[in-house]
Amino acid sequence: MTNSTMTISALVNEAKKYLLSTGYCKSTIQRYSLVWEKLFHNCSGAGIFYYSYDVCISSISSIYKIPKHGKLTQHQTFCIRTVKLLDDIYRKTKVGRCFQPSGAKVTKCFSVVLDEYLESQGIAGIKPKTIHGKSIQMTRFLNYLVKEHELSNISLLTTDMILSYVKELKGTYARSTVSGILFTLRDFLLFLYQRQITIDPLHQLFPVIFSNKFDRLPSYYDEDEIRKILESANRDTPIGKRDYLILLLAVQLGIRAGDIRRMELKEIHWDRSTIEFIQQKTGNPIQLPLPDNIKYALIEYIRDSRPRSNSPYIFLRTRAPFEPYVTNNVFHYVITGYMDNASINYSDRRHGLHSMRHSLASNLLRNNTPYPVIAGILGHSNPNTTRHYLSIDIEELRSVALEVPYEG
Repeated sequence: MTNSTMTISALVNEAKKYLLSTGYCKSTIQRYSLVWEKLFHNCSGAGIFYYSYDVCISSISSIYKIPKHGKLTQHQTFCIRTVKLLDDIYRKTKVGRCFQPSGAKVTKCFSVVLDEYLESQGIAGIKPKTIHGKSIQMTRFLNYLVKEHELSNISLLTTDMILSYVKELKGTYARSTVSGILFTLRDFLLFLYQRQITIDPLHQLFPVIFSNKFDRLPSYYDEDEIRKILESANRDTPIGKRDYLILLLAVQLGIRAGDIRRMELKEIHWDRSTIEFIQQKTGNPIQLPLPDNIKYALIEYIRDSRPRSNSPYIFLRTRAPFEPYVTNNVFHYVITGYMDNASINYSDRRHGLHSMRHSLASNLLRNNTPYPVIAGILGHSNPNTTRHYLSIDIEELRSVALEVPYEG
């Protein structure tokens, strides 16, 4: 973006007015102002007084040592966000809720073949979310070919190039993650061969993709640990009321983080004490009971903690702008924070909100809950999915299996 006719100082003043008008607290506005002050001094010291997005990003990156690639710290992400907010104000567009690094784009020479592959996945009935994941994985693979092997024609792809990429994967990701990437890679290579883009059947490099099933075993927390996690939530504070409700929905009903985040007020049926919604992951409807303790936690959160808003969503950001959460990551920090408060050792276990879903299934089984009931609570239409959730309780599964009468 070229230099504008608006000075940086004038734009900062406009941004401060926006923060005040939309309800940002004083401490947050001060945090923005400190970064903008450093930006102004750095730019003015270089004789730059008029706003330019490129110049401001470069200046902020220099001040806070922000890398062009790689993971950013929370503070570095916030500093980028301050410039992004200035740019939104300058362009008079809707101010974004948060800064998120834009995803990598595939090198131009491979854009057509990647688009054709992704289109074939859609025709095959693959879900958009899965296609998006495959797009990310194959974009990384194709960009690697350009960067490391200077490949610009996919028909010249060789075995050595593929194996060198696999070697890099194994040095970067966990085995279970590598297995998932290799499944996609094998499918992509098969696509290239079937479309006669490549002459050799390179997909045959992976006749079987080995993975350690124990890498994917669900983590389990017993009833005593879960009780301690719930008790660690301070329900005297607005955030504590919100977090307690989130924990209950995951711990007691096994609702996925994405479904909790997207849950709407209309999905709570007070008259028949149920929660009814379409599951984000499967697209299937589910009806769950609304026990009294969750009902009271809902009322307490909505009455005392939820920001005043016409939004249909139950869970809203606690700071302005009061909008729904855009990612599930916030809930990951909710559960890990309370695990720390409860002195739960999770060093050798997965500890996201999803682990509570696994734990619910296992604890239900330990209490002799019938297998179909567990599948219904989890919203599984495929019984094999439920079996995976319960794989850590193989002894209990054996005892249940023995109770099923043989039918010839």
